[in-house]
Amino acid sequence: MTIVDKVSESSNPTACQKQPCSSIVPASGDMDSGPASWGTVSSLEVPKHKISLGPVPGAAVYSNSSVPDKSKPSPQKDQCIGDGIAPPQKVLFPAEKICLKWQQMHRVGAGLQNLGNTCFLNSALQCLTYTPPLANYMLSHEHSKTCHEQGFCMMCTMQAHITQALSNSGNVIKPMTVINDLRRIAKHFRFGNQEDAHEFLRYTIDA
Repeated sequence: MTIVDKVSESSNPTACQKQPCSSIVPASGDMDSGPASWGTVSSLEVPKHKISLGPVPGAAVYSNSSVPDKSKPSPQKDQCIGDGIAPPQKVLFPAEKICLKWQQMHRVGAGLQNLGNTCFLNSALQCLTYTPPLANYMLSHEHSKTCHEQGFCMMCTMQAHITQALSNSGNVIKPMTVINDLRRIAKHFRFGNQEDAHEFLRYTIDA
């Protein structure tokens, strides 16, 4: 019998009456007497054998060589530091030399004169000047001793500015060392234009 015949047969109500259908019919007696008074007529029989949930003889058994041992650390984890970050391939500055506090006591440095819409530049420079780890390194002049840059160097520019600012306490200075290299820090910066302080800070750090 084809699928089409099966569909047509199932849609024909008279065809179902000719063949015995599996259904649940009430047994003889009172229907209110309880579940025991109901009988079932079905062509399916429930299997009476028990199903074992334990290990089946002859089942596949995996050895310890195929299952990874979690007790043994992987080589990749051995190369990670305690916080899970892999060690850097190149160390720019040793971490043990970084001092988060001021190594020397300094008075408040010089103020920065606004030379015409340079407030964005002055605010970022003041934040960098009073960052102790950066100021400690710049005042040590360690960078200029090892710098071999022939052209523009942002670290040398910052070293000159921070040294000038912290050595002129109570005065007002012009940040000309940074302004002269403004186009080298970011090509789209123009002297006299009102720029964004956060954008200038990002370009200064990247430079």
